[in-house]
Amino acid sequence: MKISVPTSNGLLLDKYSKHAAPEQIYNGNPSISFPIDIQDVPDNATTLALTLLDFDAVPVCGFPWIHWTAVNIPADKSVTIPENASQSNVIDFIQGNNSTAGSLIGATDPLTTRHYIGPTPPDKNHDYWLSIYALDTTLSLQNGFWLNEFYHAAKGHIISKQRLSIISRA
Repeated sequence: MKISVPTSNGLLLDKYSKHAAPEQIYNGNPSISFPIDIQDVPDNATTLALTLLDFDAVPVCGFPWIHWTAVNIPADKSVTIPENASQSNVIDFIQGNNSTAGSLIGATDPLTTRHYIGPTPPDKNHDYWLSIYALDTTLSLQNGFWLNEFYHAAKGHIISKQRLSIISRA
């Protein structure tokens, strides 16, 4: 599979990060998800899943920060997840909890906890790892699943996986 997202000078566009316009911020978090173009999806894929993780957050908060998880994205040879798909419901898929739902932040608003929250690197530019999984099944997960639940459910069903590093500026 091949994955691409819009960047400028090697950086994620500001409108998807902490540099977004005020109307693109919800509960203090960037809320407009970036578009994702996925090419060469395996023919036998039934669904796709995605994770967006920040491993550069470990020194800051002690664990990789989960920015977005989604499963049961309809698979085709070529898939485009449009801008703001996380909030707009333009594609029917299931979204998991991000790190704001955990005990460190304790957010309870599902519009924050179960959707894309954009990069907000506090200390330096961070690499955000977008992983796309091609699966041979539809996963039995509900909105608000945790990342580890995805990994358990997907075990034995991953046909292909591709990762893309996306840099967001501090």
